[in-house]
Amino acid sequence: MITSYAQNFEDIILWRVLKSVERGFYIDIGAQDPVDDSVSLLFYEQGWRGVHVEPTAAYAAKIRSARPDEEVVEAAIGTGTGLLTFYEFPGTGLSTGDRAIAERHAEAGYEVKQHPVPLVSLQDLLDRHADREVHWLKVDVEGMESAVLESWGSSAVRPWIVVVESTLPLSSENSHEKWESRLKGLGYEFVYFDGLNRFYVSEGHPELKTAFGPGPNFFDGFVFPAFSKSNMLAPMRQRLDAKQAAVKERDSEIARLHQHIADTDAATTKQLSDKQAAIEERDAQIARFVSKAFENNNAISTLKHELWVEKSRTHDWWVRSESLQKKIEEIYQSRSWKLMGPYRRLGRLFKRIIARVDLLRRLKSTRDSIAIFAIQFVLRRPRLKAFLSNKLRARPALFNRFRDFTMAKRINSNGLPGRFHMYTGFSKPYSYGAEKHHNIDHRILRSPAANRIFLDLEQSINKREP
Repeated sequence: MITSYAQNFEDIILWRVLKSVERGFYIDIGAQDPVDDSVSLLFYEQGWRGVHVEPTAAYAAKIRSARPDEEVVEAAIGTGTGLLTFYEFPGTGLSTGDRAIAERHAEAGYEVKQHPVPLVSLQDLLDRHADREVHWLKVDVEGMESAVLESWGSSAVRPWIVVVESTLPLSSENSHEKWESRLKGLGYEFVYFDGLNRFYVSEGHPELKTAFGPGPNFFDGFVFPAFSKSNMLAPMRQRLDAKQAAVKERDSEIARLHQHIADTDAATTKQLSDKQAAIEERDAQIARFVSKAFENNNAISTLKHELWVEKSRTHDWWVRSESLQKKIEEIYQSRSWKLMGPYRRLGRLFKRIIARVDLLRRLKSTRDSIAIFAIQFVLRRPRLKAFLSNKLRARPALFNRFRDFTMAKRINSNGLPGRFHMYTGFSKPYSYGAEKHHNIDHRILRSPAANRIFLDLEQSINKREP
């Protein structure tokens, strides 16, 4: 199975005629792209090699890159010498050296670039390979076919088959009348027209004419390349585009499913990680609880042992208390305890009396302390002292009691107590404390006024004593 790359199946027609030739040779004038619409690629894939003529620098570079083992002539073919003004229409197959054709393309809106290219005659090109058979020559030069064939000159090289584009650019109008006579004069016979190109066979190989006739068909056993732009493949391309769109949609859905699976896996992994962490935390808590339980069991065992010890001690004390209780009951039942009963009751009575006397003594001491504080308070305040003295002098008995108490406690003029001297008679009439005055009338001594005078005199005498 072979693959057709040519624009109008030119390669299929040529291959049908020349497929018996092994490792043949070709010259492709106006080769353009090494793949797209290439007439030579089918033969290249079958082991053929040849020469490519391409004046456009970009296409020439592509051919050199794709076919490093083939010759590339970056020049234009025609009559004359030197340089030719070349009109390049980038991205199209319309580039030409014919000024009139270039102007029509420019008027139609195509972008044009002008630059000079070397001009080489077909005679020079053919003579360069005069030592070998040229099995086919293709001429596709966008309106310059006459100039190319005219430059054949006197070269004796005769390719087996010559293929020439024979319609005006972008038109189905035939243009072969201008140059066909030249080919016939070189010994070529027209054998086939494919609607775009005319095929001619050299008179030196008449056996090839029988292979022409029907156009490319099923029996030629060829296929299109996957990237073919042929209109015949439009329905197929549409179906392919639809399938590709479906495949893209499927791929997109698969990508979404993969992403969903990845997200689900990530979420599941995180959930598993969280659960694993929770399980580990729970296990750690259980371990802590178990450890605490062991500690509690040990503590409980210790407490049980201590409780048993305490129970043992309690039992011992209970036994001892029972023994002591029996002894106490024996004492209570003894004759000596019963005989000593009155003495015990009398002792308890004495203790209560002593406790009451001690209480009275403490109360008297508290009373004296309060009285001393009150007297001190009054003595520090002269006005209050004078006021209370006037009020108390109206009650001589009460005044004498306060004075006797003050003198007995030795409270000085600053209101502070001095040394304690107990005058037991101060709270009674002075006659009770002055037995040595037997020569004084006891009636005078019983008088409160006289008693006060005697006390003042005695206090003055005491102060004068050293």
